[in-house]
Amino acid sequence: MGCGLTCVKYLLFVFNFIFWVAGGGVLGIGIWMRIDRATFDPLLGIDYYPIVCWTLIGVGGFVFLVGFLGCCGAVQESKCMLGFYFFLLIVVFVGEVGAGILAYYYHDEVRTWMDSHMNKTIKNNYGFVPAVTAAVDAMQKQMECCGDRSYVDWMSTKFYREGPAPANTSVPLSCCRDASQAGCNRGQPGRPADVSKIFTKGCVPSLELWVQQQVWILGGVGVGVGLLQLFGMIFACCMMKAVEDEYE
Repeated sequence: MGCGLTCVKYLLFVFNFIFWVAGGGVLGIGIWMRIDRATFDPLLGIDYYPIVCWTLIGVGGFVFLVGFLGCCGAVQESKCMLGFYFFLLIVVFVGEVGAGILAYYYHDEVRTWMDSHMNKTIKNNYGFVPAVTAAVDAMQKQMECCGDRSYVDWMSTKFYREGPAPANTSVPLSCCRDASQAGCNRGQPGRPADVSKIFTKGCVPSLELWVQQQVWILGGVGVGVGLLQLFGMIFACCMMKAVEDEYE
C-alpha cells in the first residue's frame, strides 16, 4: 500500500469518526429539544415544533449511519462503498441547504403565525383544555412571564369572562413570583392589587427569544455538519482516486 493511499485512508477514517460523533450529537440535541419543551407543544402550533425535533433526530441518525459507512469504506478500500458514501453526503448536504433557505425565507411568517396561534390558544382554551392549561402554567413559571403580551391580557380571556377563574383573582397563580404567598394574585381580572407580586412581562417575547435560541443552536449545528460534509466529499474523492491509482 502506497504512502499516499495510507495517508488518505487514515485521514478519511479519522474524519468519519468525527462525522459519526457529530451525527450522534445532532441526534442527542434533537432528543434533548423534544424532551426539554415538550410541554409547550400546544402553544407552538399543531405540529411545527415536534416536526423540527423529529427531523433533527432523523437527520442525526442518518448522519450517524453515513459516518459509519464512510469508516467501513475507508477500512475496506472499497470504491463502491466510497462512491455510495459520497452520494449520500451530497444528498444530505443539498437537503440541509434547502432546509436552511426555507427556514430563512419563512421565518417571519412562522413567527407571526405562532404569535397568533398562542394568543388564540391562551384566550380561548386556558382553563378549559387541560394540556393548554398545563402548558401555559409551565411557561409562565419557567419563563417568569404573565399573559400573551402583558398580564393585562388576562382580562379578555375566556377563563375570566366565562370560565372557572377563582373569585377576586387578577391572573392565574402561575403568574405569581411566589405562588406560596397567599393572595399574590388578588384583584380584578387583569388588574392585580399588587403588581410587584406577579410577573409583568408578556410570554410571547420570552417564547420568541427561546425559539430564536433554539434556531441558533440548529444553525450552528447545521453549519458545523455542513463543513464536515464538504471535507468528507473531498476526502472521499481523494480516497477513490488513490485506490484507483494503487490497483491499476
